[in-house]
Amino acid sequence: MLLDRTLRARIERLSFTARRRVRARWAGRHPSYRKGESLDFADYREYTPGDDYRRIDHALWARLGTPLVREFEAEEELPLDVVVDLTQSMTFGQKAHTARVLTGLVTYLALSGGDRVRLHALGGPDPAKWATGPGGRHLSAWPRLETWLETRPEGGTGLLEPPIRAFAAGPVRGSVVVVSDLLTDDWERALDGLAGTGGGVVLHVLSPAELSPDLAGDLELVDSETGRTVAVSMSEQAAETYRARVERFAVDAAARARRAGCDYVLVPAGPDAADATLAALAAAEVIA
Repeated sequence: MLLDRTLRARIERLSFTARRRVRARWAGRHPSYRKGESLDFADYREYTPGDDYRRIDHALWARLGTPLVREFEAEEELPLDVVVDLTQSMTFGQKAHTARVLTGLVTYLALSGGDRVRLHALGGPDPAKWATGPGGRHLSAWPRLETWLETRPEGGTGLLEPPIRAFAAGPVRGSVVVVSDLLTDDWERALDGLAGTGGGVVLHVLSPAELSPDLAGDLELVDSETGRTVAVSMSEQAAETYRARVERFAVDAAARARRAGCDYVLVPAGPDAADATLAALAAAEVIA
């Protein structure tokens, strides 16, 4: 079970807010690019034959001499694509498990708000390909999506840019949530590419040992995905330099995400990740 009953009860009282207007196919509760049938007034335009005459503003017609019809906001669902990174680098520490929990958290939030969710996962022999899982729009779909998340294999390599590029090129302008350690060769291009989507959230998952390693002496570090080795001598000065570079990495990732219209949350992997993420998303008014 990815989410316990207490956490699910908390989530059911919350839902996502859309920072941008959405472009979807089904009615929902988020502002759309289109005009529609809601109660919220949007604008006036000149009457054309075939318009509903009941929308004519007769007071303005009498004053301006031109028949104008009232237009109203349309409301559509928020399509949400969630990409979870389960490549080999995510097997370090508790990152992979934390990523599954955070993906479940985001998925359950969206389903409880009546938004349409599609799941995607990185990892496998071909870095340019990704797995697309089940989707849903109601909490009745949660058991099926949870099972898919729990049973996705870990390992291999992956690239973040291909799925994001595909979302940006699609006819539906929804939001994207990326759950990853961003330790991919294309992470910069991937975050920049989020500008072509409907915004979203980047959940940057790093283990406590990656944020502040407790290492000393002469070591040989192995890249978990490429197998390359690097000889290092971990003095206190080297440790300080490493921590400064990790901080710059997070600052750069946050800046790129925000330039693309997305929120960014750095999440230390571990048992408190779900609570910390909920608090951060609420503080940023991503959920309400």
